[in-house]
Amino acid sequence: MMRYLSRNGSRKGFTLIELLVVIAIIAILIGLLLPAVQKVREAAARASSQNNLKQIGLAMHMYNDTIGTLPNNGTNGFWPSPNVWKDNNGQIMTASWCYKILPYVEQTNLYNNYNITTKLKVFAEPGRVNGGRGPATYDGSSNNNMGINEADNPSNHALGALTDYASNSNLIADGWNNLGVMNTMTPSIQGIIDGSSNTILVGGKSIQTTQYVGNYGWDWDETVGSGAWGGTERAFMWDGIDGNYNNGQNPNYNLPNPGYWNDLARSIFKDGIWGVNGFNHNNSWGGPYAAVGLFLFADGSVHSLSYTIDKVTMGKLLMPADGQVVSIP
Repeated sequence: MMRYLSRNGSRKGFTLIELLVVIAIIAILIGLLLPAVQKVREAAARASSQNNLKQIGLAMHMYNDTIGTLPNNGTNGFWPSPNVWKDNNGQIMTASWCYKILPYVEQTNLYNNYNITTKLKVFAEPGRVNGGRGPATYDGSSNNNMGINEADNPSNHALGALTDYASNSNLIADGWNNLGVMNTMTPSIQGIIDGSSNTILVGGKSIQTTQYVGNYGWDWDETVGSGAWGGTERAFMWDGIDGNYNNGQNPNYNLPNPGYWNDLARSIFKDGIWGVNGFNHNNSWGGPYAAVGLFLFADGSVHSLSYTIDKVTMGKLLMPADGQVVSIP
């Protein structure tokens, strides 16, 4: 076979075998590099998410210092504006805790002039597609102009900004208590019996991956303008053994019995598809990260908790007044 040589006698270019070897080496290097790049990206997203939670924690403390209590999680139903109905202490009763702390995360204008098309970065999980989801702009019905905090039912859904973080409903209670009357039991940070450093205040919530690009305010994903729903809180429907639960404020209640809702309330899942590998986003905590969910404790500190956390330990971290203090694992 004739070879083509350069003037100095060397060959030009690569043989097919040499080219294949080079391609194989590049592929191996890429294979080794991609996991490292993904780990760096996840670490960066986690750091940004932790910063969101720290901002939320600071806002909660500022609200607590100003009002004298933590914000409640509002009430469901249709209202012309989230801040229409207030209790005797000036607390807004309709909207969620997210809406109530807007002035303390430098969003006073949005608080005064709620815009359903606005995405709230502080409530958006940066580890998800597009750095967290945009607002819900369609309510799933033929008329999407029914209001910004519709009750969640088969035809009417809430419109507005979504949140990737949920409150602990044992601590940030709904505007209605479990007796059906206006709730005046929302505690202050100083009044947390088990100690603020031992009690979860807010955490990442687990959602279906199909919800990453959705624009519906429904299915345990209601908007910040609509309180008292699973989209803005976790661990509700948690009944105490002694029947004296009363939104977590009775110091005599005990750790709830195991059961469907209670197990979900103290479960941390990586985002997934409903029913696959036991995944269920209803009432459960979690996020997009490989091994841990992120949680804000009532003292303002942020901690990572493993998806494999013992449910009893998780339950005790969610209960603010059961007298069963545990160390953060």
